[in-house]
Amino acid sequence: MRKVALFLLTAALSFPVFAQEKVDLDMLTRIRQEGFRHSQVMATASELDDRIGPRLTASPNMKRANEWTRDQLAQWGLANAHLEPWGHLRPRLAAGGGLGADALA
Repeated sequence: MRKVALFLLTAALSFPVFAQEKVDLDMLTRIRQEGFRHSQVMATASELDDRIGPRLTASPNMKRANEWTRDQLAQWGLANAHLEPWGHLRPRLAAGGGLGADALA
């Protein structure tokens, strides 16, 4: 019984090895080179972090960041870049700190 269980365990663990698809190393190299040569990660992070700044839920900065991201995705060629409504929350904290008037109600 123990040998049968060991055989079944070995067979189960080796099955995924045979089921793996072949990796296209040329395509993988092309994707990596595109990222290294044309990456816009730092420019995107700088825009969102340095220029727009912190984004509290429902804050003006969150709205600006969402709109900038939508516009940037459209500029990069995404056909259906759009904003969707997500609720009726009001900002609770102002940028300078302190509670908003609606938080006290």
